[in-house]
Amino acid sequence: MRNQYLTSLCVALFTATYSLGQYAYNSSLFYQTPSLFNVATTAGGFEDYSFCTVFKLQNPTVGDAPMRTNALVADFKLSDGTSNNHFGLGLNVINEQTGNSKLMATEVDIPINYSIQFNQFSRLTVGAAPGMILQSFDPTLPKWETNWNGFGFGGNVGDPIYINDNLSNSSYSAFNVNTGIQYQYQMRNKTKYFGGLAVNHINKPKMSFTETSDRMNMQIVVNAGVDLTTRRKDLRIQPQLMAFKNGPNSNVVMGVMFENILETGSDITNILKSKSINYGLFYRWNDAASLNFNYKFKYFRLGMAVDITVSRLSAANKGLGSAELFFKSALLYGKKKTKLK
Repeated sequence: MRNQYLTSLCVALFTATYSLGQYAYNSSLFYQTPSLFNVATTAGGFEDYSFCTVFKLQNPTVGDAPMRTNALVADFKLSDGTSNNHFGLGLNVINEQTGNSKLMATEVDIPINYSIQFNQFSRLTVGAAPGMILQSFDPTLPKWETNWNGFGFGGNVGDPIYINDNLSNSSYSAFNVNTGIQYQYQMRNKTKYFGGLAVNHINKPKMSFTETSDRMNMQIVVNAGVDLTTRRKDLRIQPQLMAFKNGPNSNVVMGVMFENILETGSDITNILKSKSINYGLFYRWNDAASLNFNYKFKYFRLGMAVDITVSRLSAANKGLGSAELFFKSALLYGKKKTKLK
């Protein structure tokens, strides 16, 4: 029983330190909200604007205050006056909270990019996102029987945790800058290849919980994928990969989604009215296997992802790493007559 408690405690501390301390947001729905990881993907789809909300509960079986995440991603495509090139403008908001002390991190970014259409097949997008990172905790919530004063335990039973005395701030905010680039190539049969590179927290925002402070590590993200047209008109195959390097830590998420098209739109822009079911499996290296499912109807898509832990952490979280839900809308400014390239 004691070993199980210690394991659970280690999982909670590791999750809070890694995810909130260095703010390395992780999601098994990365393919639905790619601009959270690479700002060059903002407004990169066929739709003119879209909105996506995500809710995630991480390690729900560990402790009484598991990490929960809420995210909002909004993308807008703006013409530059030419027939092919366009600007992308967005709003990315991520809020995470965990632990009995309500340790919370919020990141708000405004991605801006420019997409250059070289020809009817290839496109290059470059972008940046200024923003803010805010972190806070409530030092009055956790309680210890006594406080350690350096020589022994002192203070009254029920005094606030020693963090009250040793940390100078219970909240702080820092300016943040993310950058990214992505290349996309679409063949005549509508098979699409894409790949990108992003450098997030490029200015290494200062973490000011203590007087000495510390700085966040830069995060490098590599994303790549294919949207394959098959001989069957009602089936598409979509292998994808996203690799992260966050200071001394690194990770890779890779897998494949299958799209069964139930009802096809026309070749003009109302193709967004099609219906489809998507399902697939992703693997996060040395961590978890993620089962994904979503359903698209007209301009809307909703779905979920469930992470099944395959590492030693499964002893603490009983195999349930996380559960995510999302709702997304993809819309057009108005009717268009041009064919989808």
